[in-house]
Amino acid sequence: MYQNEFSGNLEKYNNPIEYDALHENYNVDLYFIENLLNKNNDTIIELACGTGRLAIPLAKQGFNVYAVDIHEGMLQLAIEKAKKENVNVHFTVQDCTQLQLPITSNFVFMTGNAFQHFLSNESQNALFHSVKKHLHPGGEFVFDTRNAILSELSIVDEYEESSVNSEGGKLTIQQAS
Repeated sequence: MYQNEFSGNLEKYNNPIEYDALHENYNVDLYFIENLLNKNNDTIIELACGTGRLAIPLAKQGFNVYAVDIHEGMLQLAIEKAKKENVNVHFTVQDCTQLQLPITSNFVFMTGNAFQHFLSNESQNALFHSVKKHLHPGGEFVFDTRNAILSELSIVDEYEESSVNSEGGKLTIQQAS
């Protein structure tokens, strides 16, 4: 339904290994999610899970994790990483606006500014309806989003991130929007 909307805005995920290397030391969202979880959250759902950066450590802690992403390459790397670490995560390729999971949960989350990929009110509404379908009454849906300051919207957003990939090559991502 929204594939066209997503197909043009996922380019930064085309190399999952380099993406993973770029974000391997970022743990702020993991610590935040860990602090929100409790024993009532035995089964949790992560949306836009990428390479499993959060799903795998949470599964290691004993949570039953269902992790969803629309990008097959990112998810394939997540599956490989989970196998290497001998941890079970229920990974599935799905569009978060049309979730079809066999479970519901008290806790659903989406971090990494993934919400910015839902570009229209229609896709955002579909996401929220999809989450509601998989969330227990009284459960929590936690997500992050960028809250822009009006004056920032008129300024071109330019930045550069650099890292070294697993083969020792330099990876530089330049952003201008």
